[in-house]
Amino acid sequence: MQLEVIDNEKGLLDLGPEWEALERRSPAHLFQNHRLLANWYLRAGKAGGAVPAVIVGREDGAVRAIFPGCIIAKGGVRILTWLGGFFIVDYGDVLIDPACSTPLDEFLREALLRLKKKGGYHVGYFQNMRHDALAYPYFSREFRFFRGDVAPFIELQGGFEPYLDSLKRFRKKQKSDTLRQIKRLEELGELVFSVVPGAEPRAGEVLEAFLEQKRWRFQVSGVHGVLCKPGYEEFYRQEVRLNPNLHLCCLTLNGEIIATHLGYLYKNRLYFVMPTYDHRYGKYSPGRVLTYYLIRHCFEQGVELFDFCIGPEEYKYEWTDRDVPITSFVSDDIAGRLFLGVKKAKIKADELLKRIKGVKG
Repeated sequence: MQLEVIDNEKGLLDLGPEWEALERRSPAHLFQNHRLLANWYLRAGKAGGAVPAVIVGREDGAVRAIFPGCIIAKGGVRILTWLGGFFIVDYGDVLIDPACSTPLDEFLREALLRLKKKGGYHVGYFQNMRHDALAYPYFSREFRFFRGDVAPFIELQGGFEPYLDSLKRFRKKQKSDTLRQIKRLEELGELVFSVVPGAEPRAGEVLEAFLEQKRWRFQVSGVHGVLCKPGYEEFYRQEVRLNPNLHLCCLTLNGEIIATHLGYLYKNRLYFVMPTYDHRYGKYSPGRVLTYYLIRHCFEQGVELFDFCIGPEEYKYEWTDRDVPITSFVSDDIAGRLFLGVKKAKIKADELLKRIKGVKG
């Protein structure tokens, strides 16, 4: 296999057609999608100082493997991580053609060595690897465990009504409580769930409502959310306009947007990425109602899987009792151990700060 290092914007963009062709052949997730990652780099990655660190593996001239990486400098430390950075990649992995004759472990080993030599990174930090990821066995052997997480999901088999009834196994009143909230909202006026394609003029209105509701949530929670970081708001604006995989929907009451969801429909899998709701209607559970309609819509459209993405938030387990484990890794060397110690210390400091703010409040 011949390896090529892509470490500049032009190379990353020019690789698009071959990358997307490999996506179609590889069991890739949304978070290895070239359109998503190239747009991230142009709008947010460059703003944060990221540099592409992509390895392309070719056999007889054909692209058979891609390692989608980037290098981000933090406090003078050059960190090799997934292209997409620290905030948008819920599932990290590589892209491999099933017809590739080079063993995956060999490709990964040589790719990391080539990037070490060419990019000069100090530490490797590879977050959010599902345990069914192609690269997971290699990283679990060769890298050091950093933290674990989960990603809940629903397999959309059978019909919507049987699915709702099945929730009684672990959430006795989920169906009745949701229908009651729908009835309460309908008593206030016309309640409408809509999927809004990015090409429609109305998409701009829904996006603005999404951003406004997200900002409010960040403000009241005290969390410095991803939309507050340089370039990320423009990144999502461009995703709505340009990425055909983006899935935008909203719930309106008498024409007013009371809940939204910005996610993706990729390879017949709905990625539930960022839901929002209008806090003024909080007592009616508009977020839950929107999720109800979105899951029903996915059943109707023949979507195979509803993916809640990374995180064990309680509301996700109102709809499912299944999840897949996820692990993040760091280099198993001195630099990795130092990085691990600093990250864990920061997590503890952030938790202490939250407690202090809570006491003051």
